Amino acid sequence: MVVTEGHRILVVCRRRGAALRAKGFTFEQIADVMSLDLDDSPLLLHRYAHGLTAAQVVAVFNDLDPAGTASMRTARLYDLEGWPQGRRRPSPRVLDLLARIYQTTARRLVTDTTYATYGPYDRELIDATDHRHLDPCQHTHLMPAISGIPHASMESAAGSGWPVTDAPSAGNAGLRPGDCAALFRALTAEEADVKRRELLFQLAVALGGVPALRLLRHLTPDEEVHLAQAVQGSGRVDAHTVTAIEKLIAHCWQLDESLGPQRLLPIADAHRDLVGRLLHRESLTPALRDRLLRAYWAVSHLGGWLHYDVLDHEGAVTRYEDGLKAAHQLEDATLLAHMHGLLAEAAGFKGEHSRARDHAFAAQGWVRSSLSPLQHAATSLVLARVLAHSGDGNASLRAIDHAYDIAGKPRSETDPAHLYWCTPARVQRHSLYCYVTLKRPDQALAAAEKSLTLDENWVRQRGFVLVEYASALTQKREIPEVARQLGEVAIIATRHSSARLLHTLRTARQALHPWSTNTHIRTLDEKLHPLGLATTPTSAQR
Repeated sequence: MVVTEGHRILVVCRRRGAALRAKGFTFEQIADVMSLDLDDSPLLLHRYAHGLTAAQVVAVFNDLDPAGTASMRTARLYDLEGWPQGRRRPSPRVLDLLARIYQTTARRLVTDTTYATYGPYDRELIDATDHRHLDPCQHTHLMPAISGIPHASMESAAGSGWPVTDAPSAGNAGLRPGDCAALFRALTAEEADVKRRELLFQLAVALGGVPALRLLRHLTPDEEVHLAQAVQGSGRVDAHTVTAIEKLIAHCWQLDESLGPQRLLPIADAHRDLVGRLLHRESLTPALRDRLLRAYWAVSHLGGWLHYDVLDHEGAVTRYEDGLKAAHQLEDATLLAHMHGLLAEAAGFKGEHSRARDHAFAAQGWVRSSLSPLQHAATSLVLARVLAHSGDGNASLRAIDHAYDIAGKPRSETDPAHLYWCTPARVQRHSLYCYVTLKRPDQALAAAEKSLTLDENWVRQRGFVLVEYASALTQKREIPEVARQLGEVAIIATRHSSARLLHTLRTARQALHPWSTNTHIRTLDEKLHPLGLATTPTSAQR
């Protein structure tokens, strides 16, 4: 066999990469180390970091794209790796798939010069593609860096009783130099007006970096100016400022499904820091103060949910408890009931079922004073899950039925916007969870099939439904179908940065340990291996 220079380099890189990996290096760090010796494209360096041949990458690429919309051949991959000397520039779709394989961001796979050749829409797609959560070694590196700002410590303001941050002033949100450079490039490419570019830069730096640009587009010019003045401390907080903050928080929820929690965390934490400082700093009218308190509750809700979704339990609980303080100051029973429900769910996920019951019953107490029908439904869902874990099946299912009756009715004017998710389809998903917990697989399978037909285009939620579907099938020992369902979840997990989804997928695979030698489970493990979830050797390792 003729050994080419390229193959010799790959062998050396594979050996070096394995040694660095054993020391806990991420694949991104390994690619950076290799760039010190090799003057190659980022695409090729990331392939070398994984020690993969072009043929291996092509095989995995085409498995990830069974429809063939971005089909790959070895010669084409070489072309992409050689751009701009090669003939083809990688499209955002191709970069998405390659970023999944290399467990990195699409932006890292192109040089600054190549990035500048894409149009605004393509650059946005590239900036939004982040698959670092697939690299198990990233988990020890990613959390401090994703937020870009330190977790704010909350203390009582003198005389106010209101928790505020000790964070640095706005305009220094802690973005790394590379993030600021990426933000500057994006604005230079998309915004011709120099003054507006500077204003958006200041706002985006204070509100989480490049991902915040998508949100800022929803503001009017007046709202941008008022918000910038509040951020800089050069203007008072007025109705325009609070409206801008409320808009941004509302649109964050819409980005959760597409961007995932990892990319939204810097935005949520930066908003929380900003609103906390405005509450502490400003002399406000009672009406504006109440609106800012509600905004603080909302951003604590959002931030708590995102930290919960990346398995940062302490960070989630801290934010939920701050939301409780805001709700108490507002004396709002709906917000108090909802926050206790979130704390119950977080405790239940950790297996702290006694604490979960305490919060669920506290939510029940507060919801009696709530005028929102949907909050009554949401609180019933929390209670249903807690009762299922205590083994009280009849009471759990009665709570589900109560929630389903309410969720199917038209929205009331007293229903808050954050309960947009409380629909009959989501109630079905909760009933599925309860049936699985109560070990009633036949009813669980019926609920799962109904949930899957009520498709609301929520990718992550579909993943959770499929995991619970698979858990019910495991209870019935229908192993081939279990493997098929979990294989689909594995594909979803590569597209979304929810660590909670990965955790539930891992738990479902662990339940299959008695069937580890089964052919279907071995095939499943081949799909789980890139996620670091396989418990048996893959064919590449045997």
